[in-house]
Amino acid sequence: MVAKAFSEVRVLDCTQGVAGSYCAKWLADFGAEVIKVERPGDGDVTRKMGPFLRDESHPEKSVTFFYLNTNKKSITLNFRSETGSKIFKKLAQKADVVVENFKPGKMSEAGLSYDVLNEINPRLIMTSITPFGQTGPYRDYEATNLTVYGLGGAMYTMRAGDKPMGRPVVEGGLQAEYVTGVLSFIATVAALFQRVDTGRGTWIDISAMECVASTLMGHVAEYPYMGLIRRTNPFAIHGYPIGYSVPCKDGWISLTPGLGGAPNIAILIGKPELQDDPLFAKPSARMDNPEKFDALILPWLEKRDKWKIAKEAQELRLAFTPVLSPGELLEDEQIQARKFFANAKHPVMGEVTYPGAAAKLSETPWQEGRAPLLGEHNGEIYGSLGYSKEELIKLGTEGVI
Repeated sequence: MVAKAFSEVRVLDCTQGVAGSYCAKWLADFGAEVIKVERPGDGDVTRKMGPFLRDESHPEKSVTFFYLNTNKKSITLNFRSETGSKIFKKLAQKADVVVENFKPGKMSEAGLSYDVLNEINPRLIMTSITPFGQTGPYRDYEATNLTVYGLGGAMYTMRAGDKPMGRPVVEGGLQAEYVTGVLSFIATVAALFQRVDTGRGTWIDISAMECVASTLMGHVAEYPYMGLIRRTNPFAIHGYPIGYSVPCKDGWISLTPGLGGAPNIAILIGKPELQDDPLFAKPSARMDNPEKFDALILPWLEKRDKWKIAKEAQELRLAFTPVLSPGELLEDEQIQARKFFANAKHPVMGEVTYPGAAAKLSETPWQEGRAPLLGEHNGEIYGSLGYSKEELIKLGTEGVI
């Protein structure tokens, strides 16, 4: 068997929702033994989050849960109970990482603070993910992807390039949570490297608000140094149209003519006589008259297929690119050539196709796998701690597992 990058790492994933699960997913997909610690009865909240296979609401048919928890094992445990807390401590003794996203102080209330767990296992790393971190005036606030995206500063910059004074909008999906998950994973890996030198674990305090703010590129620095407050996406200040999408015959295409003038657009649309027109020669002219520019180019685009447009544009060194729907992405020749999408068989869902590795490691490759059923590994994990089948039945009737 080929070694995996984290094959010697054991993780307790005590998180609910997206960010923490995504952090632990990266560890699991690259070989770590990740034990998903779920609430008895209900499990992770994402089990109730759609979309669902064939639109059938069922805790084992959530596509969201499946994607976020591939290659993990699932146990059920109420570690806020006295018995459950004792069991968790036994699990922590043999773990390398605990990932949790409870409100600040909740792990302490259960007798499972970092200090307590560190006494049990000095090598343990705890990654605590909250909307605003363990300290500060916002620490006890609850938040959603939308509120974190707004407070983190990203939403303010997301406006149409031709309407910089328009209303701020949020990116599609749960981008704030996924960004937090990726940065939490990176911090956890850094702590694992540190432990090689020190032999000791550490407590990682992750703030989703700060994760979002850290991705603003030069936005924050521009204000104190230049007095500039961007009201558009990062590229629109260089001239319209940059980074916006328009309709074509078979969908959408994104226009990025490049910085400065774009006279080759006039050649692309069959009007070379307009190369010196300010609309094609000066970004500022397009910013001042976006509707006039659109009136020239949109009729030409609407009669053509996006891939044909992209090919012709690229020959003129214009970075136009098709905007793919999820279905088109699945069939894309580049994606297929790299075998990005993976397949796994699930006991309830059957064969599932899902996004695969975001990174390819030649010596310690990523692995395909499915998400676990709720409590599927209770027997295996608790049996390794010395609990008999009769004891597990009793713990189940008491609501501990």
